[in-house]
Amino acid sequence: MSEAVAVEPDAVEYPTSDGRPVAETDLHFLRLTDVAYGIRKFMAGRKDVYVGSNLLVYDERGNPRSHLSPDIFVAFGVEAGPRDLFKIWEEKAAAFTLELTSSSTRREDERTKRRRYAQWGVAEYFLYDPRAEWLEPSLQGLELDGKRYRAMRESVLPNGSPGFHSKALGLYLWLDGTVLRLYDRSRMRTCPHRMRKQPPDGQPSSRYRRKPRRDGLPRSGPGRKRRLDARSKRTALRANVPFSSARRSRSSMRRRRSR
Repeated sequence: MSEAVAVEPDAVEYPTSDGRPVAETDLHFLRLTDVAYGIRKFMAGRKDVYVGSNLLVYDERGNPRSHLSPDIFVAFGVEAGPRDLFKIWEEKAAAFTLELTSSSTRREDERTKRRRYAQWGVAEYFLYDPRAEWLEPSLQGLELDGKRYRAMRESVLPNGSPGFHSKALGLYLWLDGTVLRLYDRSRMRTCPHRMRKQPPDGQPSSRYRRKPRRDGLPRSGPGRKRRLDARSKRTALRANVPFSSARRSRSSMRRRRSR
């Protein structure tokens, strides 16, 4: 696919892609899309908020080399809607950024981006390591204090879990195991996320897996009828009654239950 280019009247071209992958691994991609989806759902309906993910952000007019690509960023006081790129001098600097750290991005996330985001005036900067391999702790919150970042204080959520309160978003960020979640205290609930029906290991969650019947029988089909007949025969032998009587008794019990 060809790369789009945004051209200003002065003929300065601002590419819309830096050629780098959206995420380091499938896990990073899933976590990124989950969080971005949750923030967008929370901000839905607001026309003055832009939620971007892996979009090139240019910070110097006339210099197409001066840019960063935050994993997730949220800017307030700007028009909502899709963009090809983001120019700070035409919009506003983000108030919130989140980076998903990996082996290849750790140094840039902890040094280069931390310094540049502070220069931009980004009020809150979060670092998250989905694999819990490179950051300790694997979720870290930083808030701008003057021209530098300082560590945020942890908060305790109503569900008893530790986390960080993002004043910019009005949400809490916390870890469910190694999975980053968003908590909306005003509604006393965890924000929805795109992959909510699938746990971190990719296996079907027991919450959504179809549970077996309490009687141990199939839900429908010829197998259920055969097993019911076999059960009725055993009941008839134990009670010393004809098999047909046992079947009639079973049918009458179902009719009584339906009433």
